[in-house]
Amino acid sequence: MTWTVANRKEILKCIPFNIEELKIHKNDSPLSHAYYRIMSPDYVNILPITRDGKAIMIKQFRAGSESTVLEIPGGIVDPHENRDPTMAAARELEEETGFCTQKILPLLSVNPNPALQNNKLHLFLGLDCEPTFNRKHFPDKDEDITIELIDVTQLDTLVRTGRIDHSLCCLCIMLAQKYLDSFH
Repeated sequence: MTWTVANRKEILKCIPFNIEELKIHKNDSPLSHAYYRIMSPDYVNILPITRDGKAIMIKQFRAGSESTVLEIPGGIVDPHENRDPTMAAARELEEETGFCTQKILPLLSVNPNPALQNNKLHLFLGLDCEPTFNRKHFPDKDEDITIELIDVTQLDTLVRTGRIDHSLCCLCIMLAQKYLDSFH
């Protein structure tokens, strides 16, 4: 079976993504309807842990769920960071929390939803995080972020009870669990 994109057209351009319409052929025959995909830059999530075993979580309003969400720092990979998403993870950590670290471990890069999206999500674990006193990055003007320090032993319970329900953050926390277990 051969799948080909016969035509693509950008139908919506907005921040932080665009929507593209695809006309797809299977074995040279057009499919019965168009497909749509979200064209988005790659993004990162980082689970930051302090030296004393506290996860640095953030709370912020999310338009999709129309609620304030407990999650880990993350955001879009800037064009100059594409070659090394670790740079974006370090920047987002400082930008959203005021903490920094020299110990950032890559966990996994995945496609958040291959049915609808073209991008990758890069997941990281940050160890020995501490407040930075020479801060270079700050939250965007439209972000209103609250920091919450949570003992790493509580993360699994917060995921299982739905207190942390951002699926991409849950994935990062679950992947980092083998490292987090060494804290207790």
